[in-house]
Amino acid sequence: MSVEPPPFQEAARCDVCKCSFNTFRRRHHCRCCGRTLCHEHSSFQMALPQFGIHSSVRVCADCFNNSSQSKVVGQPPSLAVVDQVGDTVSQLSLDGDLNSEPKPAVEINLHWEFQIASVECHYASVKLQLSQWKQKQYLRREKTASTSTQYNPKPKKTDSNLRNRGSTSNSKLRNLADESRINYEASGEGLREAIKNGDTIAVKKLLSEGVDANYHDKQGLSLLHVAAVFNQTDIVFALIENGASLDYKNAQGETPLDCAPASLQYKIREKMEGQ
Repeated sequence: MSVEPPPFQEAARCDVCKCSFNTFRRRHHCRCCGRTLCHEHSSFQMALPQFGIHSSVRVCADCFNNSSQSKVVGQPPSLAVVDQVGDTVSQLSLDGDLNSEPKPAVEINLHWEFQIASVECHYASVKLQLSQWKQKQYLRREKTASTSTQYNPKPKKTDSNLRNRGSTSNSKLRNLADESRINYEASGEGLREAIKNGDTIAVKKLLSEGVDANYHDKQGLSLLHVAAVFNQTDIVFALIENGASLDYKNAQGETPLDCAPASLQYKIREKMEGQ
């Protein structure tokens, strides 16, 4: 005969944590002891056969723990459990494991030897293909080299070529020497040509022969203008030493100093200040 469960207590707070109930914290009851609890302290589930309740219902932690301890300590294992364990043990077949023979080592060795032989065969095939590819590349390079040599033969340097090259360089030197020995006309135009050619020796020679250093051509350019435009520093100084005027202006109103590059202007000013 089942016993009636205890009546539910209607308390305003949880019997364990003393928290108050509201819309978000609902009131619960332990079906075993009837105490009023919150959800956190009544979240266990178990059946209560002593009250005629065979399905799992909400109980508190204390009732759940007390019920579990009583089952472990006071209740012996049932016969059904013992029979189930015995059936499981009886189904174990030990004879099959004892009588089964292991695979012979010969079969295992043959298997691995076959695998190793397959790998070695594959390696030899790859090595052969690589060797053939290298031979093809070598033959291709040889063919390309022979073709380029056939169509673009590289001439060898001979003694005649070297002699010709030497004679060419010697002729250039002779031409330069001949140019330095040009006989300029002892006039303003001759001096102008010597300045344009940068022949400092000829310029000084003509100035020493009495050619006017202030000569100017039809365009109004003086000799000092020409030397300044061609950036002939030594010739500019030679003209100045022989009385060339730095104040003479060309048709554009420029003095020789205006026509000279910046570096030459600096040198001229430095020389004039030194005088």
